[in-house]
Amino acid sequence: MKSKINLIIAVGVLIFIAMACNASFTTANISSFSFGKNDKAEPPTSSFNTGEKVYAVAMVANTSSKHKMRFKVFYENVQGRTKGEEAMNKELDFEGARPVFLTFDLPIPGDFKVEATLLDEQGKELDKKSGTFTVKGNPQTATEEPQKSSDSDKDSNSDDN
Repeated sequence: MKSKINLIIAVGVLIFIAMACNASFTTANISSFSFGKNDKAEPPTSSFNTGEKVYAVAMVANTSSKHKMRFKVFYENVQGRTKGEEAMNKELDFEGARPVFLTFDLPIPGDFKVEATLLDEQGKELDKKSGTFTVKGNPQTATEEPQKSSDSDKDSNSDDN
């Protein structure tokens, strides 16, 4: 009887260890999410002019590992656009606890929503934050699509550069 109990305990411990090896114990999260006119979003703002650079800044905390941040920009209340229609998206690789930002400008006025989603290396969602901001002014005539700034195209959030 005693050997059966020991066997059950041993099997239970092995199962626990096997499950722990497959589990992710990360506590990485987005501690804050804000908009601003610089890469620190200081001071934070939710109002911009057409053509002005918008910085969506997600502060990542509690990690030293490699992760990805997926930013999605949506039209919320923009003339000629459907609410919830995706205006743009960008995925950035980074490492460690730090601010991760996307910079872009919008040539049309209206209300916009940005979602920042923190992903692990395998693409599993760890955390998500969102916020809205307003662009004021007259539409610019060159284009009606969001323009990513050159520094976001260079992946200015990467330590590898």
